[in-house]
Amino acid sequence: MSLKPKILLSFIGNNDCYGAENPGAILSILKEIAFDRLYILYNHAKYLKPASDILNYCRKTYLNLQVLYQEALSSDPTDYNTVYPAMYQAVKEIQKENPIAEYTASITSGTPTMHACWIFLQQGGVIDAKLIQVQRETGVSEIKFELDDFPKIQNVSTVKAELTKLARENKNLKERLKLQHDEIIGESPRILKVKEQIKIFADTDIPIFISGESGTGKELVAEAIHYNSARQKNAFIKVNCGAISPHLFESEFFGHKKGSFTGAIADKDGKFKLADQGTIFLDEIGDLPPEMQVKLLRFLDQGTIQIVGGTEEKVDVRLISATNKDLRQLVKDRQFREDLFYRLVQTEIHLPPLRERGADKLLIAQNLVETLNRRQDRKKRLTPAAIEKIQTYPWHGNVRQLKSTLTAAFVYPGDEIIAEHLHIIDLADSPIGISIPSDGIDLDNGLVPEYYHAALRQTNGNAANAAKLLGIAPATFRARLRKLGIKTS
Repeated sequence: MSLKPKILLSFIGNNDCYGAENPGAILSILKEIAFDRLYILYNHAKYLKPASDILNYCRKTYLNLQVLYQEALSSDPTDYNTVYPAMYQAVKEIQKENPIAEYTASITSGTPTMHACWIFLQQGGVIDAKLIQVQRETGVSEIKFELDDFPKIQNVSTVKAELTKLARENKNLKERLKLQHDEIIGESPRILKVKEQIKIFADTDIPIFISGESGTGKELVAEAIHYNSARQKNAFIKVNCGAISPHLFESEFFGHKKGSFTGAIADKDGKFKLADQGTIFLDEIGDLPPEMQVKLLRFLDQGTIQIVGGTEEKVDVRLISATNKDLRQLVKDRQFREDLFYRLVQTEIHLPPLRERGADKLLIAQNLVETLNRRQDRKKRLTPAAIEKIQTYPWHGNVRQLKSTLTAAFVYPGDEIIAEHLHIIDLADSPIGISIPSDGIDLDNGLVPEYYHAALRQTNGNAANAAKLLGIAPATFRARLRKLGIKTS
């Protein structure tokens, strides 16, 4: 793959819902032009099935092509006020993943509103992309605007676009995102997006990957998906892949027969058998050993488990996985199988860190205080100074850290939680002030590496997140780590 990958962006529309014998716009383009990556944009879950068909076809036909799904959800595909913000956000997320790339956008698939919005995005300078279309008579052709009097489209600022998105989500999503089982506290735009994804994907059997920092509530999202699905009356089985002894993985996952190994004193059903007709949640999937990655891939492909010391059994399980690690980096480092990655990450729900959720911090804090009051038969309340401290603190440990801080604050007598009761313990804290030795310091080889190490510790070795904390581009950060001989997980 070149240093500047060629990327095709296209909605999947009704004219793409056919096989290779009667190819739609996307397959027609791929037949004529080679790309490194294809992002299939969709505005409704009904298009995930044809998107999956295209993915499977491309895996067999275009071996070097990476196919990815990108949501651009809109309640009305003909309404510019919902379509444009959704497409704007989708394009920005793709650009964030691919800062250096040659983009091509197909305007053939999707609604006429979507076609026009591609033009707005390109002509407004949001994305530097070649626009193409597919016609039966002429095949694939580039769209150019060579008229002298073609109207100039003003570039919409990021702030204005975000305000438009915020207004749209608050008006539309908040009204219709009522989940049957919802323990996720928050009303910020990014959390509303998470809830919309849950509502869309709950009743499908597509494997879902939940990403986010430790303590952001990934298990709550997995539970919400299960209890809002048709499987809600069946088992929801949680497995922490990081807490299982390596030599017990196969037995824990698939079960064993009596006498199949030393210590197997009775038959035991594995987690997948227990989750039959229900959902299994594999947390910390990045800790899965290589040999179990192979066996999990086999289950995803065939739907069968091999019981240790027994026979194969077919089980019907909906699989949800999660990790706070950078699974994409693990694939690049050859610690996680690429083929398993694409089977697990058919759609991704990303949970934002608490520091990026605005007023949600206070909503969660109030809910935690109410819960603790009920459990302890207390009547505590947060004072304005405590609220200010909660709102302004970055909460590197996310909701888990906030919960621990408030739990400790309940030890104090009285009905008020004041700012001084909030003893926030953070890995970034240091009891020692800044001091410079008499012989000076070496910033490049002394002080700076210390900050690199601190950022990596704070992000559990995730170089991309550590770079974000330091305000450095991930590629630049990794290059500096290599130069200094600092290894990451």
